[in-house]
Amino acid sequence: MTMRLAVPDTVRSLPLEQPQRAVQEFATIIGELRDAPDGAAADLEAVATEAIDAALAGGAFMMAVVTPPDAAPALLTGTVLEVPPSWSAGTAEQLRDSLDDVGGPDVRETITVDTGLGPAVIVHRVPGREQARERRPLALQLQAFIPEPGTGRMLLLTLASPSPEGWPVHQLLFAQLVASAQATPDLPPADDPSYETHTYRL
Repeated sequence: MTMRLAVPDTVRSLPLEQPQRAVQEFATIIGELRDAPDGAAADLEAVATEAIDAALAGGAFMMAVVTPPDAAPALLTGTVLEVPPSWSAGTAEQLRDSLDDVGGPDVRETITVDTGLGPAVIVHRVPGREQARERRPLALQLQAFIPEPGTGRMLLLTLASPSPEGWPVHQLLFAQLVASAQATPDLPPADDPSYETHTYRL
């Protein structure tokens, strides 16, 4: 079993499997969003390089810029986590309860969402005084834990934005994206080096 997500046109995927191309495409997108003047290419590429390098260092294999109307841009990343072999609705509720209890002071809300692969858990994080005191990035964040039954792994999706502008729009888009997760057959076997790239597709 493999996973596919239904992604709207406002989600612009970056090819992390080709880092240099991802940097160039991300720099172009940043330039468009900032209406950057001529001559800013080097600075934009430096910003893009830092972001792509950080994503890859964090284990991400999926990255996209999310730009819905009436909302500030946000960044979507995906990584793979291990999942208990007996994942079920009960397991999802246990994870949700755990995140409520020990997920950190920025956890404001947790919910479960039904998907074509079973229940997923969504966490809403809003930075507060603790993050400011520790000089951590003050970004609004949504995280989703989407299991892929029978594989021993799950997809961790993270959507982050430094601006609250249009955040409800992002919340709705993210919930719809998570709910769209479904099984997709006829993709490479797990021992194929391109397995992750092909099985989690934006």
